[in-house]
Amino acid sequence: MTSKPSAELSSNPFESIPLRDNFYQSCAFFPMPFALITTTNENGFTSIGPYALQFPLQIGEQYSMLLVTRAGSNTGVNLRRNGKCALNYIEFDKDLLESVVELGYPGVTPEKKMENAPFTMIKSPTERFRDDPEYPLIIEKAFQVFECTVDGEFEYRPVREADPSIVEDFIALKVENIMLRKSFREKLHKRDEFPDMPISYGFRGGSEFWFARHEKPFHYPIPRGKELEPAFVFQIANKLDPAISFTIEACAALVVIPAPFLEPALGVFVTKAKTQGINIVDLDFVQSANTRWSGDNKK
Repeated sequence: MTSKPSAELSSNPFESIPLRDNFYQSCAFFPMPFALITTTNENGFTSIGPYALQFPLQIGEQYSMLLVTRAGSNTGVNLRRNGKCALNYIEFDKDLLESVVELGYPGVTPEKKMENAPFTMIKSPTERFRDDPEYPLIIEKAFQVFECTVDGEFEYRPVREADPSIVEDFIALKVENIMLRKSFREKLHKRDEFPDMPISYGFRGGSEFWFARHEKPFHYPIPRGKELEPAFVFQIANKLDPAISFTIEACAALVVIPAPFLEPALGVFVTKAKTQGINIVDLDFVQSANTRWSGDNKK
């Protein structure tokens, strides 16, 4: 392989595609997982809206998802009114996917939309949300649920020519709680089995919604020679703040931090230790600190 450009003409050249609305599915292939988002209307009635355009937004210290929805959708209206939702994720079930498409059709009242929905709805087991009449029910069949509230500080409103009710609304959802079914929590930590999640290829050709099923996930280890040595991490860590000491065991757990990020990442542990009045960062502290470098939290 070489980084030099080839002078040979391809028998399968690139060709430009004119951009148009919903470019990710009208002009390209962009497969995505989707969530069934539950919200409540002004009468406290729970309805479901399927969404592929939901992505991790804040991933460190604070946690949120970015939802892109039509401003006039039931989901968008409900979220702007009470700011509460649940993102429900289901496993692949071909018999259910036609109903998922029906649930996404616009202009239908929540009550009418839910008449023939094949999902059993239950209250959240989380006390804070279970006792809140504005918080939506969740889907019993879900293997994973993100319980969220709207982040009122986030604002992104690009100028659009179309009527506001039919253009995108960008909503940041604070992830307040993540729930996994017991069997899936065990799979999360063992990393030897993954949920069989349906994949959406979106609305295509003006008349069809396309889905796919993924194969068994596989992995590669971190390339050899990329990990840092515990002694090196120990040396850097113990120069950061004279009031905070790192043990070698703690440093051994942090060798996976890429070298360019080492000092800033270690600084997070220093800040957390000082906030908690701790002067020794040991392995237990690293594992309980709940950062991206803390490893799996199996507690």
